[in-house]
Amino acid sequence: MKQKAPQISPNKLYASLLKKKNESDQQQKIVKSPVIQGNVYINSLRYGIVCKFRNNQGQLKVDAKKSRPTSGKDLKDISTVLLKKTHARQNSKIIETKENSQNLTQSALQLLQKIKAERPDNKIGQIQTSKEILQYHQQLIQKQYQKLLDLSKQTEHNQLQQQQQQQQQKQKLFKGPRSISNPDISTLQLCITKAHAKSIPGMLYTGQTKINQDSYKLIQKFGTKENDWYLQVSDGHGTNGHQVAQFVQEILPAYIEQEVMEAPYYYDRDKTINNIFKQSFLKTNEDLLSSGIDVTYSGATTVVVIAFENILYCANIGDSRAIIGRYDTKLQVVELSKDHKPDCFLEQARIIQRGGRVQAYSDEDGNPIGPARVWKADEDVPGLAMSRSFGDYVASQVGVICEPEIIKHQLLPSDKFLVVASDGIWEFLSNEWVIETVNEYYKKGDAIGACNKLTQAAKEAWQREDEVIDDITVILAFFK
Repeated sequence: MKQKAPQISPNKLYASLLKKKNESDQQQKIVKSPVIQGNVYINSLRYGIVCKFRNNQGQLKVDAKKSRPTSGKDLKDISTVLLKKTHARQNSKIIETKENSQNLTQSALQLLQKIKAERPDNKIGQIQTSKEILQYHQQLIQKQYQKLLDLSKQTEHNQLQQQQQQQQQKQKLFKGPRSISNPDISTLQLCITKAHAKSIPGMLYTGQTKINQDSYKLIQKFGTKENDWYLQVSDGHGTNGHQVAQFVQEILPAYIEQEVMEAPYYYDRDKTINNIFKQSFLKTNEDLLSSGIDVTYSGATTVVVIAFENILYCANIGDSRAIIGRYDTKLQVVELSKDHKPDCFLEQARIIQRGGRVQAYSDEDGNPIGPARVWKADEDVPGLAMSRSFGDYVASQVGVICEPEIIKHQLLPSDKFLVVASDGIWEFLSNEWVIETVNEYYKKGDAIGACNKLTQAAKEAWQREDEVIDDITVILAFFK
């Protein structure tokens, strides 16, 4: 059994690394970052593939593209996006119900009985009551009956007002499923009503169309239920990246669906789905390593979203991404995944702890070029520009893992649509631009048109910004 690396605090880790670096500097044994020579062109995709290239003027062309629009905050002090227990008591304020009305009716009966008991009786041997006394008691009784009448009218008014308030709340707010804390609240029917996907291949720097290394899976009636959906985008990289992505596209959904069908997850659904995701990702990677596909320097990122009617679970490894477009007084982005980049604080700490290093390419003057990459400590391999993926055997030896980060999301009426896409979309298009564009098509109910627009816009952005075009894949789902 392989022992896990001991866990130490980030502060101690970086203190020891700084000390080690100073000692190495003194001994002149520090490993240098890969240097771009004057006669090569670097393609800044996932792996640092080096090939000779010059522009029309014969000058060196170095790929130093714009910074990619980031997803979420750079979590400097958080280890992972944890599965959040989002259940909260809905409508904890006490509201009058039929039971309260029955209690009020009982109180009225008791009051009537008390009035009757207090009325004067003419018994033998007693002095006859005067007209003044009798009139006083009649007035008292009349006041008490009037009080009951007013109280009854007020109760009916309160009940009507309460029903109107409940109706307004149901229209404005999403109510959780029936539970002990909210037994009289019904669940709004929020779910995916339609979905569409599109994938186009990229282009090499020579102008030739490349093999599409992206793959996707879109399943309606996932687990046999009408409103349950499965959405997955995998983005391959390396020589055999297309084979890895295709393998993941076939194997991973089968594992997840089998586990979902067999699991009694209604007892603790969040924990069960969390375990299903992690076990299914791990099994898929183990099968990949024994599949015969050469994954020495090849792998794939993957983002999965399962929609159980109004509850979404997103599991992600790598830099494919899932977001929601929400309209609540204004259009907003809701992120369902976080990109896994090697220079994120705790991703980098894990890589360094397991014997790797994180550095970008550098020019001859030592200036960094392109994204941060994962390298072995004593070799300039593999140069992977992400910290989590399937496959990538060499990178997995120095801290690149296939364990997904999982986020749960409960749909609100203001959630309008879901976008799941490979980094071919996100490299030059921001989250905000994407949801603004899709929203115009959402208003028309045109998921196909939205997919066509996004893939074309991403392709044009790549043509403006780079010498190559990455594969582009997007899945759109509309909510109702």
